Amino acid sequence: MRKVFGIIRYTFIEIFRNKVYYVLLLFAGLIILSTLLLGDLGGEQRARMIIDLGLAAIEALSLVISVFAAVTLVLEEMETRTLYLILTRPVARYQFVLGRFLGLLAIMTVAFGLMAAGHSALLKLLHISLDRHYALSLYYSWEKIVVITAVAMVFSLFSTSTLSAVTFTFFFWVLGHFSGELRFLAEKESRPMVAWACKMVYYLAPNFEAMNIHDFPLNALTPGWLWAAFGYGFIYTGACLFVTVLLFRKKEF
Repeated sequence: MRKVFGIIRYTFIEIFRNKVYYVLLLFAGLIILSTLLLGDLGGEQRARMIIDLGLAAIEALSLVISVFAAVTLVLEEMETRTLYLILTRPVARYQFVLGRFLGLLAIMTVAFGLMAAGHSALLKLLHISLDRHYALSLYYSWEKIVVITAVAMVFSLFSTSTLSAVTFTFFFWVLGHFSGELRFLAEKESRPMVAWACKMVYYLAPNFEAMNIHDFPLNALTPGWLWAAFGYGFIYTGACLFVTVLLFRKKEF
């Protein structure tokens, strides 16, 4: 585990020193503050609009930070040949993948936590109460980012360029929010091949609809639903890491 912790620390420091990270955090702060202006347009729904826009901004910017960091890390190291130096040491490839992922997860969690703290402070200043529904929405937004970070790592090794890896990752992010529609198409489609294709995409893409907690009222969120969404997210993440390790072992370094 010492080797994994070393890679986690190296990954965290490497991304933390990147100026783009600070620019994105600054941009996140400005977007969260801008929810005040947009919230004034909501009339009686002002509080709900400020909460929803803030949560959406936190999720979107965490997505950008995680995807670009995950995709560029391995590809840039392959181009600069620093990856070759790391693998010459007694580090197993699964340890490298795990360390990279946990390092990405750590820096993403810090960014997510800072944005969530800023948004919570803003809501407190506006005397908007923070309830269990808000806390659950934040947690499952964070879990969605964990899942898409693992997906981005798969595509960083599956694709040959940064652009294609980012494109595929964002495509999966969009598909994950239309799981219900994909299932409906698979059930209603009369052509077997099209129905089969819809089913394959439905099962391969992450089901983010189950994690969109802020879209549903608190009384609809049963413990069974929450535990199923919790377990699904981590099982999907584990499967992506397993595929990443398999792809990484096939790479010739």
